[in-house]
Amino acid sequence: MNTQQPFSIGSCQISAFENKLFCADKACILQPKFIELLVYLVECYPNAVTREQLIENVWDGNQYVGEKALTNAIWHLRKSFKELDPDNTYIETLRKTGYRLVQKPTTPEPVNSINNTPLRSGYIYAAVLAIVILLGSYWGYSALFENAKQPLAQSQQAARLYDYIETITTSPGRELFPAISNDSHFLAYSWRRPGHKANLYLRDLHLPEQAAIALTDTPFIEGRAVFSPDLTFVYYYRRISGQGSEVIQQNIASGNTTILGQCGSKASTDIDINALGTKLVYISEDDENNLTQLNLVDLTSSPYTITQIPCISACQYNDESVVFSPDATQLVVSRNLPTGFEELFLIDIKTGNAKQLTTGFIDMRGVDWHPSKAQLVFSGVKKGKRQGYFYNLKTQQMINARIDGLSYPEFASDGSLYFHQWNIDSALMRLEVNNAVVSSPFPVLSSHFSTRFPNYNKTRNKLAFVSNESGSMELWTAKKDGTSRKQLTNLNANIYHPVWSPDGDYIAFVASHPSGHALYLYDFNKQTSELLPTGFSDHGKPSWAADSKSVLVSDDQHVYRFDLNGNKLEQAIDSPTLYAYENKQGALVFANQATNQLWIKDPDSQTEQPLVSEINLSNHNSWYFFEGDTLATSRIYYFNVKQGDYRLSYYDFSTKSHHDVIRLPERAFSRTSGLTYISNTNWLVYSSYKSPQIDIKRINQKYLP
Repeated sequence: MNTQQPFSIGSCQISAFENKLFCADKACILQPKFIELLVYLVECYPNAVTREQLIENVWDGNQYVGEKALTNAIWHLRKSFKELDPDNTYIETLRKTGYRLVQKPTTPEPVNSINNTPLRSGYIYAAVLAIVILLGSYWGYSALFENAKQPLAQSQQAARLYDYIETITTSPGRELFPAISNDSHFLAYSWRRPGHKANLYLRDLHLPEQAAIALTDTPFIEGRAVFSPDLTFVYYYRRISGQGSEVIQQNIASGNTTILGQCGSKASTDIDINALGTKLVYISEDDENNLTQLNLVDLTSSPYTITQIPCISACQYNDESVVFSPDATQLVVSRNLPTGFEELFLIDIKTGNAKQLTTGFIDMRGVDWHPSKAQLVFSGVKKGKRQGYFYNLKTQQMINARIDGLSYPEFASDGSLYFHQWNIDSALMRLEVNNAVVSSPFPVLSSHFSTRFPNYNKTRNKLAFVSNESGSMELWTAKKDGTSRKQLTNLNANIYHPVWSPDGDYIAFVASHPSGHALYLYDFNKQTSELLPTGFSDHGKPSWAADSKSVLVSDDQHVYRFDLNGNKLEQAIDSPTLYAYENKQGALVFANQATNQLWIKDPDSQTEQPLVSEINLSNHNSWYFFEGDTLATSRIYYFNVKQGDYRLSYYDFSTKSHHDVIRLPERAFSRTSGLTYISNTNWLVYSSYKSPQIDIKRINQKYLP
């Protein structure tokens, strides 16, 4: 039975694709795991299924999570069926056995409007089946191997890696950046407990039942760490709010610290130590051109000396992750390029010569070099999914490990792999506001695919959003309840920040692909996407003029106005800013980068002045201006985050005061993936991460390629 297509159970219909359950004229949306459980029961019908089978196949054998989750899922499924069809039973419990589907599942009969003869239907079925088999073979093959053919043994290893993941940490909050001592005895990691700043902790891997020991207890945010080979020191970077970052050497026994260098405040940073423990490398900012610099610390000199690795050519980049080769003559860095992509580069430490290793990654989160062979492991984002990859430096072959969320991997000395698992799959959620009792968030679009960047248009009464349903992050639209989805683009790119024109005729959006970072307009009259030639190498979130005749977009420094042919009309705002909203009167509202304030530019006097004197914005475009008939009836909805305190809030212009809509668990929403408001239903729609918990995991070296 094909459960990817809609199917029926009793008098109810199920769309696994949409996570929806329909009975008569009533419907409800279920969590993806509940649907996955139901589908498995359907596939096993009429046989009974044990709890162990369900945990193994639906929760990947995770007994710790699966036991409670299975009971909860069965309860929710029964409750949903009972509410929609109270006269029938759908799932029965078999004592000492498990569960069984009571009603027989069926699929709709195929309809052939051209010719219903058995002969023609047979040919069509055979042809479709052949195509599906061929495409399935191709997709399965291309998903596993990214640049070249791999030996069968390696493909088999990679295909089953997920089955061998061990969970090392399980505490609430974020457990990040694993660092392993040379003897594989100790694990250092950054743990951000709910409501606290991130500090470093030490865990004895030989005594896993013992609690972790705090290495730091400071008001700073401690990040990536590395051990000295003799376990005397731990090196790490720490962020100081408003003052940048520092590279620290800390004596493990005494706790005494020494500042080795400054990293800056804007760019990401990373550190690594060579196998002998004689050199440290870290990434800092070059204040003159707002780019990054690779720094080498000689740990054998007294005092320590720091030298910079030269850049030979094409130096317009920002490095994010760095690792030494085992012989410390080379580095591998993940490098953010002007195109908007992030790729791996191999760098000669003496000369600075760089060679690009990868292509097509929109983002990376950590890289490490195997201690005894020419192999890299790294975390990369393609087509909206973050996964782990192995790269053979000799053959230049790459294998997708097919582990979602694998981040900041680190090899132990025996070749075992540690990483933290941060799944970035997201779903669109809605929250009903303006009620006396706040509602819980409810999915608008929650499927097996990742959806983000919602934007609503009142004229068309539709949502625009980005989804990887087609295999890449493309532009889609849907009704406000998530139905009638339609793919608009096929750019095979990564799309960000779709924004409707007020008249509903266009959607402006940013697309990043290997050839560059560009601004596009989707024209509903032509039903095509066209490049808007701005001449910028980078683009912020776009917005529209009130008359829909021009677009506002930043070059990562200032906001400019363009007509719909790409002609630059003016610099719209004098102050540096990344995003602006134009209201019906032509005033421009924007976030002032130097303050925690929203400002407004008057269209008549052209003066720029504070509008909201204090607002805790998560970033400069993480807010939504809901425009009423007057400024007094307008609101600013925004993501309000302080450490682990995540809130959706709004500023009321009539009372000039801030109010919380709801407080949510940490990582319950993405601060960078859009926010919109639907006034006729009072829905606030945002992007929510599907898996908020982040733990450190391990795969034994014997299972790795």
